[in-house]
Order: sequence, then C-alpha cells, then structure tokens
Amino acid sequence: MLWAQVPLEQSQQFGEWLWWIGGRPQVVEGEAWQALLPAGREAPMRVQWLWERMRLGGQQVSLYANWGLPSEKFPFAPLPFPLFAPTGVFGTGHHPTTQMCLVALEHLSLDGKWVLDVGTGTGILAIAALHKGAKVIATEISWQVARWAQRNLQGWRQSRQWAVIVSDLAASLRGTFDVVVCNISAEALFRLLPDLPRLTFQGVLIASGWTGGE
Repeated sequence: MLWAQVPLEQSQQFGEWLWWIGGRPQVVEGEAWQALLPAGREAPMRVQWLWERMRLGGQQVSLYANWGLPSEKFPFAPLPFPLFAPTGVFGTGHHPTTQMCLVALEHLSLDGKWVLDVGTGTGILAIAALHKGAKVIATEISWQVARWAQRNLQGWRQSRQWAVIVSDLAASLRGTFDVVVCNISAEALFRLLPDLPRLTFQGVLIASGWTGGE
C-alpha cells in the first residue's frame, strides 16, 4: 500500500507515473493519494523510482509505503514520541528513507538489544529503537546537530540507556552491536563499510539514504 501527498498541480504527472509502475489508485482526495502496488521484493524499488522521478522534475512529493495500514492518520507513519526537528537537521520522519528505516525497526525484536544509530540527525531512529526497548548509541559528526539529538533523546525518560557521541560515522567506537542502523549518503556508507564487520559481527544492518543510481 502506498500513501502520497501530492500538490494538485502535479497530480496528473504523479498519476501517470504511478500507473507506469503498476500502481492502482484506490482513494484520491485532494492532495492525498492511496494506491495499491504489485506485491513482491521489487516493490520498494518501484516506490524509490517513483519518488526519484518526481523529485528530478522539481516536484515536491511525500511518499510512504508499507505492507499494511498506518495505525494513525494519513499520510505518514505515526511517530510514538515527540520530536524537535529544526530547519537543516535531517530526520523529520516524513522522508521516504526515514520511513523505511522506521518500518524495518518496527519489525525487529529490540528489547534489551544494543543498537547503533550512525549519523543520527534529530535522533529519530535512536528514539524509535529506545521505544522498542533497546539500548542505544547514536553518533553525529556535527556537535550542533548532536545537541538537538540529545535534546530529543532526553525527552525519552523511560530509558537512561543511551548516549549521543560526536564522531565521524563510527570511527571512535569499539565493541559490537546487535543492530546497526544508518540513514546516510552513499559516500558516507562506503566510508562506513570497513568498520561494519567489527561493529555488527552477526548482527543486523539497516541501511538507507542513497538514490537508485547510487
């Protein structure tokens, strides 16, 4: 199931591309779209292709896709926590790459697990892991952004098992984690690759943030 928020002047183009990837609109109300995509492992790539196609045309489209329905209001997956997201700090929860990471975390059993969030931004993925009962280390290269992440994590008073570390990716960390999540650029991910074997060992990696071309 795909949900989208599309400005009215861009609806015709969006509808044409949606049909092109096999999507079938079920509900269209103003700027809000709800459509069913063909099931299969390639479904996320169809969503990514659609988003990139609209973005390259200079069109502002917000997409969310999942197997199932959002538990609260359309069009974005709801956040189970308050979040401060100042301008210029990534991690509002509305971006497709963030949405996909949130969905992946939601489907993991994290209670008591150690989670590393690389390039945490607002701390949204770190907080999602805390919400699932994890113990979290979050890294951020910008100390100004890290302060916002720390402020957001401090609002999560049900757990004290977290830390925000100012670091370039995970260069300063030692030890292993049960889950590593990183919603970062392709360039940053390639720089992180050499550290992944020691960070994850036999753990889970959730990675997102690059384009289809990359």
